[in-house]
Amino acid sequence: MNDRGIDVTRLLERQRLHLLDPWKIYPILLPPCRVQVLIVTDSGGSFGDADFGLSALLDVLATPPGPWVRFDVTKAHRRVDPAADLQNFLFDGQDLSGYDQIWMIAVERSFSPGLTDPELRAISQFMDAGGGVFATGDHEDLGVAMCGRVPRVRSMRKWHWPNPGPNGEPVAPRTDGPDRLDTLSEGHDPGIQFNDQSDDIPQRITPKLYPSWPWNKWFYRAYPHPLLCGPRGIIRVLPDHPHEGECYEPTDLTASFTFDGYTTAEYPGGLAPEVIAWSNIAGRTVDATKGHLNARSFGAIGAYDGHRVGVGRVVVDATWHHFFNVNLIGELTNTDPIKGVGFDASTAGHAAYEEIKSYFRNIVVWLARPSSQQCMWWRALWWVRWHHRLVMDLRPEYLKSAESLDLDELLRIGGQARDALGRLAAQCTVIRWLWWQVLQPRRPKTWQRLAPYFDPWLPQPREDPPGPIETLHAESTFDAMLGAAVYAVAQAFPEPTDDGRARAMEIDPDELISAHVERSLNLAADRARQGAERMTALGQMFAER
Repeated sequence: MNDRGIDVTRLLERQRLHLLDPWKIYPILLPPCRVQVLIVTDSGGSFGDADFGLSALLDVLATPPGPWVRFDVTKAHRRVDPAADLQNFLFDGQDLSGYDQIWMIAVERSFSPGLTDPELRAISQFMDAGGGVFATGDHEDLGVAMCGRVPRVRSMRKWHWPNPGPNGEPVAPRTDGPDRLDTLSEGHDPGIQFNDQSDDIPQRITPKLYPSWPWNKWFYRAYPHPLLCGPRGIIRVLPDHPHEGECYEPTDLTASFTFDGYTTAEYPGGLAPEVIAWSNIAGRTVDATKGHLNARSFGAIGAYDGHRVGVGRVVVDATWHHFFNVNLIGELTNTDPIKGVGFDASTAGHAAYEEIKSYFRNIVVWLARPSSQQCMWWRALWWVRWHHRLVMDLRPEYLKSAESLDLDELLRIGGQARDALGRLAAQCTVIRWLWWQVLQPRRPKTWQRLAPYFDPWLPQPREDPPGPIETLHAESTFDAMLGAAVYAVAQAFPEPTDDGRARAMEIDPDELISAHVERSLNLAADRARQGAERMTALGQMFAER
């Protein structure tokens, strides 16, 4: 790069400032929201650079998805780890209310002491108050000591082996035999080796796709779950491993548990968790490592959207090998030029790792409490209002009042804003913010009526909605809402001044944009009615002989 006259040092410093200190370049930006993450591991796991360390994950989370948020990570170890912030950690020995989410990267088996009832009470109260939980183990009963009795977590992933759990939980997959969950992809050397898990070739996963406005056959669109919606599109890769665990969908949604005098309903309102991605095993008849392998698919990632029923969200993953150093940045003592550095060994590996990093960051964003979601949305909207694409394209004639706004102009600006935001936050996150942070608080009845049209992730089954469904294009309506929100901010803050930035810190975003969003929805409804009339007339023309 230096031969082409590019100052690499300056380029890297500019990138660092853009990612970590963007206000040094753009002082108009608001201070980022702080999402508090508590990561807990136990014996066998660490926060350092060992193969079963989490230093690579911590490096990923140190770089946030955009300038509107920062992830503050507290590292806790159930035993002792010099790299941890909290040693000999007990869940009831810490005030959990200050955290947005808890990550349980659990290694210890059933012969280790499990969580006490006071600890389970603390976790249950945290979850019921809106706190998010991520949990993972590995094959057999790896991880059951920490996670096997946690409500929701215990029934979204298999933790017990060799026998079913105390409440009939299913048996987890074995580490060996033809039915093991072996996702290894063949590496650069012939055949399958155990340490192919440390190379630059990931496994391919199949994300669940959710149809938006499925009754509109003219504008059909499907989205992955927000966890697997990356800035570059659908995330379809994970690190591979020769014997993973398994996520599944429970059938009993009626269980409740009492811990230390506190009773919690596992699935309030009967809202079910779901598997949102599957790993695929092609099967092998010859394998130098672990023998014959039967082909099958299995649940790789599970999710529970507790925000719909007033509790915290939950994510489970089939294995912590998707997060440990050995599967991301290579095997520590391996001298192989590829398996010693993992995904950094090639351009293709680096591209796959970027997708995996987006998944890690998506977990933090999706699990954040509703208050943190609102904070992130406002910072992101403020950021995109000052994005160079929007600053140059906002038209003066529309910078007067909500009544001056025109639908075509809103669609133009909203589409640009969604594209700019989507390159960092991902399109699914932007849609969820518009749906939950803009429409739901201001017009809850409208939000409820429009859910079958606009919410791709609405729990099934759906009822057929009334109205001119063939002419209602949800994505365009989202663009109109976002365009209206951008113009609302631009009208209230026409210049990037220190005074404006100070006022933006105190303002109620809902109050600021409500009139503009109302107008955008009315304009979209008028356009839908006009379209319905035209389609009716067109249908009559076709019917004429």
